[in-house]
Amino acid sequence: MVDDRLWGKAKGLERPYPLVGHLVDTALVAGALWDEALEAGQRERISAALGLDVRDTRSVVMLWAGLHDIGKIMPVFQDAARDEHPGHCGFLDEPRYTHDRSRDSQVGRVGHEHATAKAVPGLLGGLGYPEDGMAEYQLRCQVGQILGGHHGRYPLGIEEDELEVTDGGMVELGGGAWAQERREHVALLRDLLGEPAVPQVEAVPVACAVVIAGLVIVSDWLASQEYVVEGQLTAWFSCPEPGTPRAVRAHAAQMSAHAPGIVADAGLSRSAFRTQEFADQFPEITDPHPLQRSVEQGLRGRVSGPGILLVTAPTGEGKTEVALHAATVLGDAVGGSGVLFALPTQATANQMYERVRGFALRNLTDSAQITLTHRDADFNERYQPGDESSGAEEADNPESRVLSHDADRETGSRGDGVSVEASHWLRQRWRGLLAPISVGTIDQALMGVLPLRYNALRHLGLAGKTVVVDEAHSYDAFTHALLLRLLNWLGGMGVPVILLSATLTGETARGLVRAYLTGAGHSLSVEMPTPGYPGWLYADGRTGAFVSPSAPVGTVRSRDLDITVRRVTHTYETAVPNGRLDIVLRELDQVVRTGGCAAVICTTVGEAQDTYAALREHLAGIHGPGYTGWDDRASGTGEVPGDGTLLRLLHSRFPTYRRAELTAEAEAWFGRGDKKGARRPPLPRGAILVATQVIEQSLDLDFDLVLSDLAPMAQLLQRAGRVWRHAATPRPAWAAGPRLVVLASPADGTTRAPRSWGDVYSDSLLQRTEELLTARRGATVAIPGDVQALVDGVYDEEFRSRSPEELLKRDIDRLGDDLARQGLASLVMIAPPSLADLHGLTASEADADLIATRLGAETVQLLPIYEKQDGHRWLDEACTIPLPPSGRGRNGRFTRAEVRALLNLVVPYRHGAWHAARTAEHHPPTAWRKEPRLARIVFLPHRVTGQGALGSSFGDLSLRVDHALGLRASSV
Repeated sequence: MVDDRLWGKAKGLERPYPLVGHLVDTALVAGALWDEALEAGQRERISAALGLDVRDTRSVVMLWAGLHDIGKIMPVFQDAARDEHPGHCGFLDEPRYTHDRSRDSQVGRVGHEHATAKAVPGLLGGLGYPEDGMAEYQLRCQVGQILGGHHGRYPLGIEEDELEVTDGGMVELGGGAWAQERREHVALLRDLLGEPAVPQVEAVPVACAVVIAGLVIVSDWLASQEYVVEGQLTAWFSCPEPGTPRAVRAHAAQMSAHAPGIVADAGLSRSAFRTQEFADQFPEITDPHPLQRSVEQGLRGRVSGPGILLVTAPTGEGKTEVALHAATVLGDAVGGSGVLFALPTQATANQMYERVRGFALRNLTDSAQITLTHRDADFNERYQPGDESSGAEEADNPESRVLSHDADRETGSRGDGVSVEASHWLRQRWRGLLAPISVGTIDQALMGVLPLRYNALRHLGLAGKTVVVDEAHSYDAFTHALLLRLLNWLGGMGVPVILLSATLTGETARGLVRAYLTGAGHSLSVEMPTPGYPGWLYADGRTGAFVSPSAPVGTVRSRDLDITVRRVTHTYETAVPNGRLDIVLRELDQVVRTGGCAAVICTTVGEAQDTYAALREHLAGIHGPGYTGWDDRASGTGEVPGDGTLLRLLHSRFPTYRRAELTAEAEAWFGRGDKKGARRPPLPRGAILVATQVIEQSLDLDFDLVLSDLAPMAQLLQRAGRVWRHAATPRPAWAAGPRLVVLASPADGTTRAPRSWGDVYSDSLLQRTEELLTARRGATVAIPGDVQALVDGVYDEEFRSRSPEELLKRDIDRLGDDLARQGLASLVMIAPPSLADLHGLTASEADADLIATRLGAETVQLLPIYEKQDGHRWLDEACTIPLPPSGRGRNGRFTRAEVRALLNLVVPYRHGAWHAARTAEHHPPTAWRKEPRLARIVFLPHRVTGQGALGSSFGDLSLRVDHALGLRASSV
């Protein structure tokens, strides 16, 4: 009989909760997770690795999960409750629990998770687990490492000599009664679980071990929720004879009944789609595009396990629908239907969330929760719980805690489990990927191949899904290297993958597929085919065989694109012939005079702001002093504000709320005409959007004309996808066909980026792109026929340049930079699954949020603050919303709603030397620094005067926020 005075949870409780109760709770929750959340394919992979059937494997994994806290039967841990519960802990002074504490480590307290890692190999050996061979190949040692990682970091593996002494050579574990109680707890738990089988295998593949580790962590977190522990504690001591075998068995029966509900409340489940027929999934598409038909027909009956599907096609060919359809097919083939849609930016992820949500609502057979996973997802208004949910309560009340005496813990609570809305539990840190369906930024998946804490949760989340990587062409060398390693891991884990791209070179495409198949165990001795354009290629993860279309994939969007290269001098002086502004004004003249929609895409935010300001001044000269087409706050005629040519600016340096407003407005003006909320300006009124690269991806915008600064070929073709995107859009008379105007160097053969562009693009790629376009001598580009040749041509090793010596220098610089980025990625990412050890998967102390930021771009969040002469500070220029020194919550803490409202006002700006010039006025109040999401904010004071608001200086940098321009940066 176990001693139920040994406690597992004590902090904040009326009385300590017995450890045996928590071990039983965790084991039974693990069983419910196995049944309700883990996909069938992953259950089968783990079972095969252990050499057992699925039913026996379930019991084994439950036993392991229950043993995660066995290291709490240790004097130093049990002593931790003496201050809070001195009466209860009196039993520790009994003779049987005598322990010589002078022998314990004097450096620091030994964590119970490390104690578990040392104790488990011996305890499992006592159950008959194989003890032959080196420690690193013994399953019992690997299980110790898995369980020792339940606080997010895998410990080092146990050494050979430690296996030869009691309890792994850790004296802190204690001998005598301590060792006996550990054995008794194991025996009781094993008996309650029906004496699970003993696997007679070596250590399982790391790709399986990480999934088990993730399941153990989640089981512990769910069983440790405050409401669960308090309920179980009450029930435990309500029994007439608590702690007896009979009472423990009754306790287990009660938790067995409750566990599925605990799992469901957290939002953890499997998704199931009602059909795999494209026409039924997308009834609104009465005439599918050729690409959509080809993929549906080509995959039918050809997918029997994990694999990778590569889809290459221009924008507008329906790749998103292809991916969602294929995800249901590939997922079904591996016994799972979860989906992760990974995109390059938060903006594109926010857009895709709406589309995936709509697809799920139409096609799920039952409720399954969808998470939006990126750093700022929780502050996206469209991702907030509905009115019928507990959103208000979540915003203003404390969250349910995960009770722990050791590490700092993220919180959790019961979710609403309604429709496809994510539960509160799933919205917390580290948990988003655990939902059946997720949409997020690519960094959320890429962090799975960086050695970060709680990596196992990312691996568990990825394991049950088909992973869709959109815009696979759009990453730099560092991120691309991480993507290759991620594909390698997904191949090893048997996770289906879908890659989508509009402009991917053939060699890059082959490299991505090769990385996946290598992870799946294939050497790739056969030649890999290159997909057509548009086209697709499927590679079977089990056999290594390839499937491709039986016939060329057609298109209904075939068109001839006029790419006009205009040579400009980079100046905003209209008097300079062929100056940049002069050419822009001339090209836009017909839009201003007779109507239509045009975009001007600039390389940097500063260039976009200058272009917008010059256009506004020019339009005021045309329309007169009453021109208000630029001002969204002005009243006007019809459905759009202001009078005269509509003019807007869109880039990344607007306050969060303002960027959302501008994006929504752009989608309404320039989006598909039959879309809800569309209000394209009626002719003859013109509309011009000045923007940066933010409109390249995922935004469904359709212009009559696009002007673009010179950019690499792939980016130019992406931008061309925004010209004449929809056939049904009415066009002005002057627009004879789709046209892209490229603003290039002033003279042939002098390609060089303006100094103001910095290192946004490689001079090598700019020169190659300009020379390729010039060599066409005005010939139109056939879309999609010429696209692949143009994209591949830029990277051709035999490229014939008019300035070969200059190009060689630039190529060396570009390749050197790529190699440096690839080398950095190699230094920081985890090893491939075939070579990885568990400890190395979580060895970094880096902060995951910081890593996520740097995977995109290292930015600082600036909060504009407005000050009057009286010294009062406000959140708005009109000085109507006072700056809160603290929150409305307990002890001055900010509620979630308050944090969300404040972050809606922040503006991102690149990190740099200016950051070191901050002074006291730039730091938030003390109460703000207690909130993780507010602590790093930098105040940007504005002095309100009769002439407007004046910004702040950081050394020689001046920053100011303007309603129409966004954050303006200039040298002092």
